[in-house]
Amino acid sequence: MSTPETSRRRLLTVAAKATAAAIAAPYAITASRAAGQLVFSGFGGAYQEGQTKALFEPFERATGIKIVQTTGVDLAKLRTQVQSGRVEWDFVALPDRLRYTAVRDGLVMPLDYSVIDKSRIVPALVTEHAIGCVTIPMLMAYSTKAYPDPAKAPKTWADFWAIDRVPGQRGMYNGAVYTLEFALIADGVPKDSLYPLDVDRALRSLDKIKSKLIWWSQMAQPGPMLASGEIAVTPSVRAITAMIGGEPLGVSYEGAALTYEAWVVPKGTKNAGDAMKFIQFALQAKQQAALTEYIAYGPTNLDAAPMVSAKARPHLSSNPANAAKGFLLSGDYWGPNLEKVTERWNEWRLK
Repeated sequence: MSTPETSRRRLLTVAAKATAAAIAAPYAITASRAAGQLVFSGFGGAYQEGQTKALFEPFERATGIKIVQTTGVDLAKLRTQVQSGRVEWDFVALPDRLRYTAVRDGLVMPLDYSVIDKSRIVPALVTEHAIGCVTIPMLMAYSTKAYPDPAKAPKTWADFWAIDRVPGQRGMYNGAVYTLEFALIADGVPKDSLYPLDVDRALRSLDKIKSKLIWWSQMAQPGPMLASGEIAVTPSVRAITAMIGGEPLGVSYEGAALTYEAWVVPKGTKNAGDAMKFIQFALQAKQQAALTEYIAYGPTNLDAAPMVSAKARPHLSSNPANAAKGFLLSGDYWGPNLEKVTERWNEWRLK
């Protein structure tokens, strides 16, 4: 069980690693940069491996343009690049919660829709500076070993909070985004009335179960924790991929946070033309469907669904029946509020 002191040490360790990565990354990219290359910054792990197989390698074969990859998507790094005039990244898949600030602060350029065909992309995910590339659900995932009877498994955030009624070790994401929304839904706030968030009410809701939670910080962590039995139920963005792959997991879309990532092009890149060509390639239905073979995120191209495997298609966040059970995470709320709410969150976590 996490304690304030162990949480503080973990936060310091993560910060130190992030700093080291931020220092090292520009040198690695610069050393490998050459003509006919694009630099991509992503989130690593199975997601970026899937992007490599479904998007980057086919694009390289089709165009001869090599994609150099790095990790560590962060607005502070992007801001430093743009303000210094030394832009290392040519394109990024940016979470919606960061898109607002990136656009507001002039860190990304308008997309060239004479090159990029937006006609078959979900209209709500198309803006002047960003275009949705995947939809992602943060939903409830539980071990079917811990809950062999589906009728007794937690299905709602009210169930998740009702530890006495629905026993089992809970895991929880150590971040304000997603977690505060789930806390409010558990406390009775309708999913269509979440924003602007009542942060005080959300934290009071979390106080009820705070001492019973095992916290995690990286999106890849819930899978091993569920598999080992360390936790029985948790929010997760990757559980569907694992479930389709045969892991003993169940999921619930009730009250799921639905969000998306969007392709953006940093302002000042010298390779904007090729970056636009890549985005056009990656948005094709065939490529989006191929990505679902590696990571079960929803396509944004309306023509992709029939190309997705019958095994995966019912479980994706792009399935209207699933989407109807969740809520759309508000990038327009989190953009201007992320920093100050995160400060509140960190203070609460260390109490």
